Amino acid sequence: MSPSCLALLLSLASACTVPWSPVTLRVSLPPRPDLCMQYQQHAPLCVSQLMAALEQPHGLP
Repeated sequence: MSPSCLALLLSLASACTVPWSPVTLRVSLPPRPDLCMQYQQHAPLCVSQLMAALEQPHGLP
């Protein structure tokens, strides 16, 4: 599946679970677009969090 097709499918759904996997993907649309990945019951990891951490002077912890 092409990346643009996958992005379109994800944008149509707010969340989906990867088949045969404990991973859930969530897409937030504008005005605050974001892409988050969550493994089982762990806290989600979002692109916005990664970008904010990289913008800090010390980078990722």
